[in-house]
Amino acid sequence: MAKNTKLKVLFVAALATTASPAFADAGAVVDVSDALTIIAGITVAVAAIGAAKLAPAATAVAFKWAKGALFS
Repeated sequence: MAKNTKLKVLFVAALATTASPAFADAGAVVDVSDALTIIAGITVAVAAIGAAKLAPAATAVAFKWAKGALFS
């Protein structure tokens, strides 16, 4: 059983090393301009959502500190 497993591992390793150059194309350029345009368009919305989530957390921490300062 162990010999069969070692043979499978060797086969997969050999296949991985020989198959990868077939998929590599040094001249290929990926066009990411559409993705960057979309990301740039949603940055304001993402920042607003982040601020809306951060504000209650900061308020809760401020109340906790004030409570700790007043009642300690």
